[in-house]
Amino acid sequence: MATEESTSVQTITNESINIKHITLEKGPKRQNNRKSKTDDKANELMDKLLEEQELARIKREQDEFDAQKKEVEEQEFTRHIMEDIDQQKIKEQEKQEQQIEMDQLLEKLIPIAAQMKEETVSKTIMERVKNAMVNTVNYTKIGYKEGEKKQVTGKLIDLTLVEDGDLCVIDFDINKKLSIEETDKIRQNIIDNMLPANVGLVKTAHGGLHAYCNRDGYTLPSNRCVKCIVLDNIEIDIFGQMFKYKEHGGMEQKELVQNRVVGPNSSFRETKNNKREIVKYEAVNDWANMTHLASLREILDSWNVDIEIPFKEYVDKVNMREFGWQITEDGTIDKMSDEIAQACVDGLKNLEIHNYPQPINMEVSLLSIFSGLYGITNEQIRGEGMKNIRQFNKLTVNAEKNYGEASFNGERKPNPWILTKILRYHNKDYYESTIKPLLKQNYEVKKQQKISDT
Repeated sequence: MATEESTSVQTITNESINIKHITLEKGPKRQNNRKSKTDDKANELMDKLLEEQELARIKREQDEFDAQKKEVEEQEFTRHIMEDIDQQKIKEQEKQEQQIEMDQLLEKLIPIAAQMKEETVSKTIMERVKNAMVNTVNYTKIGYKEGEKKQVTGKLIDLTLVEDGDLCVIDFDINKKLSIEETDKIRQNIIDNMLPANVGLVKTAHGGLHAYCNRDGYTLPSNRCVKCIVLDNIEIDIFGQMFKYKEHGGMEQKELVQNRVVGPNSSFRETKNNKREIVKYEAVNDWANMTHLASLREILDSWNVDIEIPFKEYVDKVNMREFGWQITEDGTIDKMSDEIAQACVDGLKNLEIHNYPQPINMEVSLLSIFSGLYGITNEQIRGEGMKNIRQFNKLTVNAEKNYGEASFNGERKPNPWILTKILRYHNKDYYESTIKPLLKQNYEVKKQQKISDT
């Protein structure tokens, strides 16, 4: 038995000896899935929290920036407002100061102006016209020339030469077909009912009436307002000094305009019913010694008549005449620039062109068109204008018939500036938008050139 146990131990021992040793290396730890998911969620929450914090920080900084920007803008806006207010205050202060200066100046000028006006109106009509009278000879309205041995039979009064420029004449022309008795009655009615006492009165050759008054600042449309009032038996003209210089083609000239009326104590010879007779202009009241004449405005207001133009329109007329002044110092006509010439040619369209040369403000004549075009020195522009006459305009039958003759006569009297006047009256919108600005620009250039030359 003992032997058997011994054998068994020995066998076990031997077997133990023969056991191979195996070393197990450490491998990766087995992942704990539950814990990993928890960490991911925590990380995700942390990232989200950090992102929210970052967004909050960015928003906070943006809000702070926006607030600062808004504050700066408000401060800048407030600064501009304050500057504008300050500027407005300065302007108001300057305006007040200018007004004060103007008031002070007026305080000085008004008495001077009143004194000058009083000196003018207190003069007799004869004193005012003595240097504006032109003698007429041999019972005609032809002016006397110094050295001539002719009989002086009358006087013309040239209102342009009246120094104060304020004397005005209302001409009542009574229907010449009426009898002498009817004419005398109408004339007396005019004196009694239409005129104040303080006007100088002259009976005209055919029984009409001249009433002398003061224009007194009334802006007439022109020097001679013909037929401004027309009744069955009376036509009324008004003459005054608005413009001293002649106008041609919309341009003021250097020659004084004649604005004449026949004075009292003048005789003229005329033929009536194949019989030559002498007619006279005679003073009705103490014409020569009349002073403090009534104003034209007062008289027209009493008739409820208004022919006055706005002062701005009058200023525009004065300026336009200056813009159009194209006479040089040596007495020649200024050359028209190519720019103005081309503009004039472009505007000569859709016109009705007549043969007979009426005043330009009434209608366009073929002669005036040719005179204007022949005055253009640029041959290409002139040729284009000639071609356009028939192409873009309507010619009357007589204009077509006399086309060649009008062209010949126009070439003899070239003046490009007539075109500006044609456009002023017959293509008004184009004139205002295109021609007038060019004339003004041309005027300013010449004015600056004149300043530079002095």
